[in-house]
Amino acid sequence: MSFVTKENPDLNQYWYSDKTIDHFVKEITAQCKVGAAFLSTPSLYFSLPADSDARKKSKVFEFDRQWESDPGFVFYDYTKPEHVNIALFGQFDVVVIDPPFITEECWELYAKTTKLLLCPGGKVICTTIAENEGLMQRLMGCSPVPFQPSIPNLVYQYNTYTSYTPTAHLESINDEIASDPQGAAKEMQRAMLESREQFISMAQNRYGRDNEAAIPVSLAGKYQWNNVPKGMTEYPETGVPAPEGPVDYGSEYDEVMLRRTRIGDASKLVDKACKPLDKIAKATAAQRTAETAGHAERAAKHQHEADAGRAQLAELLKELADLLSHFPEREEGSPGGLIAEAISFVDVDTTDITADWAQKLATDVQMLFKSPLFNHQKALLARLKELKKAHNTNA
Repeated sequence: MSFVTKENPDLNQYWYSDKTIDHFVKEITAQCKVGAAFLSTPSLYFSLPADSDARKKSKVFEFDRQWESDPGFVFYDYTKPEHVNIALFGQFDVVVIDPPFITEECWELYAKTTKLLLCPGGKVICTTIAENEGLMQRLMGCSPVPFQPSIPNLVYQYNTYTSYTPTAHLESINDEIASDPQGAAKEMQRAMLESREQFISMAQNRYGRDNEAAIPVSLAGKYQWNNVPKGMTEYPETGVPAPEGPVDYGSEYDEVMLRRTRIGDASKLVDKACKPLDKIAKATAAQRTAETAGHAERAAKHQHEADAGRAQLAELLKELADLLSHFPEREEGSPGGLIAEAISFVDVDTTDITADWAQKLATDVQMLFKSPLFNHQKALLARLKELKKAHNTNA
């Protein structure tokens, strides 16, 4: 079974391997009784036999219009998660999801669409990184399963998550990824350990430093870092030894890791800058409406909201400018060039912005800046893997 359409990196299209597709198609066919919704997973939808009942009952929700002539094609822009034909609400007993990005913000949007499409008792299949386990449980009610997908041209290793107990197709180990399950588990533990401080900080900021109970297990510092997919646990359930400490992979590794982290921070700040702009636009419009109606107190309240949005935007722009100082290069398409351009793009006169303009800006920011910055992160991650491999070979 093969999906031959060429990937489009500009849309973050990275197809599963033929063997991975085969496993997923068999699983989906076994579970699909009413119909399956394929969210940003065209390689799976088009791998269903064209004359099969599963294919005829299913839809592929996709942004890329190259497939719009297919009767099952539904145009889908994940930034507008509720812009779905009402006739499709609750019409699918399986929803399969592989978003173009791994961020929480992106997954939250896909979760909204999933809830609209899924019928009562429906099942969800997702693929994303191991660190998103807590997110998958919270948003989708999904847990990791042993089968890991192979995505040849993607530098990240994904896990598979389901909201139900799958068949043997997803309960087996994918030998494309690891012929040694214990070795794969150990590598996953080590990767999680290396990023522990970053994820603990993120979790504490998100869930509150005094609310440890709300932090997903895979992110909480007080837990032992042996949280790996079922069927891949290296250590016995009791008496788990502490994992090895971080490995020193050399100065270049540390420099690449720091640069990658800073690019990630810049990407998040660019995304955050869109939110106060939207707040300013809505508050300003409400202020003008109140002033026209003669409601001075209400107008003053909305003006205060708009001013708060401007202050928030100014602080985010300052943080971006501080980050930019670490990127001396300004060539077009380089991280420094992208960050500098993003600052100019969102540092606008907020006097006359509208809600529609703010929404368009958020979409433009995704395509013009966040996606290219994410691609730089992926390239750096590939370099990190090369350095780790070289270190382990010489060790």
